[in-house]
Amino acid sequence: MTTRTAFALDLNENDRDALRTLLDHPVAVAKAAAPSDPREQARIIDLLAEIKAQLSG
Repeated sequence: MTTRTAFALDLNENDRDALRTLLDHPVAVAKAAAPSDPREQARIIDLLAEIKAQLSG
């Protein structure tokens, strides 16, 4: 099942840079968040890629 989620963020430039860093390094984020769970890592990577695509588009 897919659920559409929308949110709005008020970010200053430093926060935007931090978000870009997270989105530009999804594998590192996934490994840090779920070091021993490859399935969860894959979900995190896919989620970050989707967020990056939505922000870029």
